[in-house]
Amino acid sequence: MPTWPVLKARAKMLAAIRQFFEARSVTEVSTPSLSRSGTFDAQLASFEVSDQTDKLFLQTSPEYALKRALAVYGEAIFEITPAFRRGDQGSQHNPEFTMLEWYRPSFSLSDLMAEVVGLLNALPEPPDIWGARRADVPVYSFRAVFEARFGANPNEAALSSLWQWVQETGAEVTHLEPHDDDQFRSDCLDFLFLEVIQPNLADLFFLTEFPRCQAALAEIDPGTDTAQRFELYWQGTELANGYLELRDPAAILSRHALMATARVNRGLPSIAFDTAFAEASALMPACAGVALGIDRLVMVWCQAKTLAEVQLFPWPNH
Repeated sequence: MPTWPVLKARAKMLAAIRQFFEARSVTEVSTPSLSRSGTFDAQLASFEVSDQTDKLFLQTSPEYALKRALAVYGEAIFEITPAFRRGDQGSQHNPEFTMLEWYRPSFSLSDLMAEVVGLLNALPEPPDIWGARRADVPVYSFRAVFEARFGANPNEAALSSLWQWVQETGAEVTHLEPHDDDQFRSDCLDFLFLEVIQPNLADLFFLTEFPRCQAALAEIDPGTDTAQRFELYWQGTELANGYLELRDPAAILSRHALMATARVNRGLPSIAFDTAFAEASALMPACAGVALGIDRLVMVWCQAKTLAEVQLFPWPNH
């Protein structure tokens, strides 16, 4: 349960976030929490809701709806909203959480990374470990740090080698099951980064140049053959996830098909392709977008250890 000072700090942070975007002419919008389409990501599970006539899904993020709004208006937008992910439970996960997501037409990935730092600099009462203001945040390439540690390109390393390296960590891996697909490659790479590589990096950093299998809905850089996306980590906590947004419906359908196969391989329910979202993507302006977890931000800002210290009545104790 959060203390009263933590609740007040959270309220001040939300007010500062809105002031930050207002000063930059980024408009706040509200999108529905319910949708006829759930996430097709094999790592995420949607809550299903039935109204006796339709099966609906609680949003795992406002991404699809915000991109449809971008297609209509073509303007910079943001939203602060609840998001829901079934099965997410732990010190840094809760089935319901608060997400900030924003999109910037004409921004490059580096432009958006600089704006993330600008937003953090604008928050009130920064902790000593942040300092009054930061000019730069270290940037690491996933491909480079992986090659330095394992001597292999993450796009090309054999799945058998990845699985061997995972097992050699001696960490608990019962949540991983070998499959001959890109999702298993992604799962192994995630595990190896978090268990082996990330503890040896700076306390605060951006991670860029992700392997192809982790592109999600980001563009692929043909020059480096890496996904044009970034993550922001602070003290071992992933705070933000940004993309140079994919706008090709055919590529989106292809990635959905690959994920559909991964879901079948894992015995997960099939998820229908969201045609309206894919068609809207082609009408979006070229843009970069980022999602940032508000609860995790409050947690690291207030130097708490768990989400339970910053969320009111988190599941399952409410």
